[in-house]
Amino acid sequence: MPRSAFPWILACLLLLLGLLVLGLRVGSYETDFALLARTLLHYNPQDPTHLVLVELRLPRLLLALLAGAALAVSGYLMQLMVNNPLADPYLLGTASGGALGASITFAFMPVLVVGGVYLPPLAALGGALGVTLLVVVVGSRRGRIMPAQLLLAGVALSSLTTALGGLLTFLAATEEKLRTITFWALGGFERASWAILPYPAVTLLLGLSALWLLQKNLNLLLLGEERAAALGLPVARTRWLLLLIASGLTGCAVALCGPIGFVGLVIPHITRWLLGTVRRGNLLFCALLGGTFMVFCDLLARLLYPPAGLPVGLVTALFGVPFFVYLLRKQGT
Repeated sequence: MPRSAFPWILACLLLLLGLLVLGLRVGSYETDFALLARTLLHYNPQDPTHLVLVELRLPRLLLALLAGAALAVSGYLMQLMVNNPLADPYLLGTASGGALGASITFAFMPVLVVGGVYLPPLAALGGALGVTLLVVVVGSRRGRIMPAQLLLAGVALSSLTTALGGLLTFLAATEEKLRTITFWALGGFERASWAILPYPAVTLLLGLSALWLLQKNLNLLLLGEERAAALGLPVARTRWLLLLIASGLTGCAVALCGPIGFVGLVIPHITRWLLGTVRRGNLLFCALLGGTFMVFCDLLARLLYPPAGLPVGLVTALFGVPFFVYLLRKQGT
């Protein structure tokens, strides 16, 4: 990794550490650094404060970190795959497809855990991949992806799947299912627990490992489809692989946290601004920065409306919408 990238990574790690400590302190229970240290070093499940810190706040922070990292990397891959700075998991319908898949399990499955497997992430993965494949088919001509047409197809199909998700909410059989779908659709980390953390952790680890091995192919893809093919890159196969990884990352994050937008749009741009375009550490830094951003937004949501907090998707939109408008204006110049 180039030495010039190290200060940014170190700064992001220090910022993340500070946010995690602050996140453990913020809430209805008053805490200080001494209590945090005692809790982490000598955990006592009979102490209600210890229980809140270890079983509620810490899993919530870790889930925010993993979800933000997954969405940021997914957005990075989407922008690379279609060579368009406006692409992200939401504009291309991946997130809404995952949301629809998860909504189906919440609305119609009598139990969400079968054989020790939590079903919503699997359903969300299927929905994310299915809708994204449909978007790619509609947005392609003779096997070549047309970026403008792809974005329009993504917006249209995203609207359709969002409407279908609303229909599922309307058809929810019980008030409990209706409440589950409604709160999940707002986006947040209230359902965080140690039991579900392995799902996003393993998904992110597998995705980053595969992308690390594909780094050379990713750099070739930046040269454009024709030049990359001339240099021996199997462009179609590489794009499909990136599509599968991005769909898996997005589907898992959406299933556990609900739809939280703009992370996959904003963070890849900041990554390239700080580190450049082709450095090997870009994806790792993008994941780290995305997780840090999501932890910050969750903390801000809890500070703005204590103790429950605002839906995190509203907070990310406060940053994402102005950034999206800026990109639109920059594209037009």
